[in-house]
Amino acid sequence: MKKLVTIKFDEEAYKGYQELQKAVSKGKKAKKKPTYEQLLASINNALRNIKADYKYGDLIPRKYISKTTIQRYGTDRIFRVELIGYWRLLYTIVGDEAKIIAFILEYMSHDKYNKLFGYKKK
Repeated sequence: MKKLVTIKFDEEAYKGYQELQKAVSKGKKAKKKPTYEQLLASINNALRNIKADYKYGDLIPRKYISKTTIQRYGTDRIFRVELIGYWRLLYTIVGDEAKIIAFILEYMSHDKYNKLFGYKKK
């Protein structure tokens, strides 16, 4: 039996998502790539893929997740989806036998992602 997957957003992530939607609807232009339209399309595509397969993203190894990040998100099971222009979408999975909730934690630029998980530039 295929499990029902529901998408929910963290409050801050949803505010950012709504702001992005407003920027696109008003025709605002991004200062650099990707454009707001490209980023929104990429996020929406990722959400569709997560809804189809809740394990769509890559599970971030626990060794890269700091205690601060675990406290911030309330979990150490964080999945990453690569978006356009090196942006990242982070989510976690909660649920039971009957239904799964993919909880969108945040989407962020590559630089912010690297800083959050302690990756260094080569």
